[in-house]
Amino acid sequence: MNKDRYYNFWLAFVNIRAGEGFKFNDLIDLGADGVNSTYAGAWANIIIKAGDINGAIEIIPQGLKELNFDVVFIDKIENIASLMEYKQINELVVAEVDWLEKSTYVFKISDKLFPYG
Repeated sequence: MNKDRYYNFWLAFVNIRAGEGFKFNDLIDLGADGVNSTYAGAWANIIIKAGDINGAIEIIPQGLKELNFDVVFIDKIENIASLMEYKQINELVVAEVDWLEKSTYVFKISDKLFPYG
């Protein structure tokens, strides 16, 4: 697999909360498991298309703001190509990166949110 095409993609682990004037539960699909739960925020894996890590850092709050979320804390950001080189990424995430590469978007929440109370 040619990892070179993945150097402009980043995976960030981000703590998020509802933006001002919004309730977190109203912004997410709780499914059957979380109907009776009230969440304060969540951790999320976010895939970003950016030329460098600084660009990724700029895109994260902008993309989340469009979804009515705010960044609480960016725990880490890693390059997708590097994760692939060290076999620290699964094929499902690579498939999401491939989707993002073909789209006009530069930001995608990967898999699911991990909410907390």
